[in-house]
Amino acid sequence: MAGIGIITNPHSRRNRRHPERMRRLGYMLGRNDTYELTNRIEDVALVAERFKQSGIEILALNGGDGTNHVTLTTFIQVYGDEPLPKVALLRGGTMNTVSNGVGISGTPPRLLANLVEKYYTGQAFETSRRDTLRVTDETGERYGFIFGNGLVANFLEMYYATGNPSPTTAAVLLAKAVATLPMGGEINDRLFRPFTARVELDKDTWESRDYTSVLAATVDQIGLGFRPFIRCQERDGAFHLLGIISRPLELALQLPRIRFGLPVAEDKMRSAVTSRAIFRSEEPISYTIDGDMHTAQSGLVTLEAGPGIDIIIK
Repeated sequence: MAGIGIITNPHSRRNRRHPERMRRLGYMLGRNDTYELTNRIEDVALVAERFKQSGIEILALNGGDGTNHVTLTTFIQVYGDEPLPKVALLRGGTMNTVSNGVGISGTPPRLLANLVEKYYTGQAFETSRRDTLRVTDETGERYGFIFGNGLVANFLEMYYATGNPSPTTAAVLLAKAVATLPMGGEINDRLFRPFTARVELDKDTWESRDYTSVLAATVDQIGLGFRPFIRCQERDGAFHLLGIISRPLELALQLPRIRFGLPVAEDKMRSAVTSRAIFRSEEPISYTIDGDMHTAQSGLVTLEAGPGIDIIIK
């Protein structure tokens, strides 16, 4: 057996808060398994090379969405044309939207215990096959599952600026924004700052205009239980792309439908399933991928369907 390879990000908020639990994970492993702490991004590439050489069968990630996105980007680049091992998301971070979106729940110790037991007793795993998103700008390629600019990026900038990132902080910020919509104010001016671009899809082009946000994903959720990407698994090698064109108050009225994964009228939110979307803007494009913030100073971002990954649910 080639075993399980675990990567832990010791800098994730949850791991910093519970260092003893982070260390205990290593004691739960079998004799063929490997436990690695990655303090720097450069460490991830070295671990990826070792895991590739040893042929690990399961890659377990003990971090949140940001850790998972950075780690998977490096592993995809190191593995090249070779498929990645099955991936287990251990929910070791503050933001675990991707694992929520594929139906994973539990704490890192509980998830790892189930993983080790099933692996060494030969039980079958329940998995979900998901395409990644490949995001390319002048700084290089990144891989993840959830992309957003405009409203989504603006929200995360304000969220991180609080200095206390947590689901509660995000919920309070959203509630404040919705409550103050009729009066306007600084929060809404910052949050609903428009994103202007032309978006070129496989078989269509969305004209250059102001968008509240353009977002895409291969999982159905975007955070706080909201499920706008109801077509994310419509076909392989593609993702669900949404362009929000409604005014702030109109969008707020659609939140209950988005929360429960119901369709929204095309005159308020454009929708397409595509394998590519090219964003062209005369201004720098700020965007997020799996909660990490980036800016394309060139005003050009290409979003494509990336390699598929088998994610272990239980």
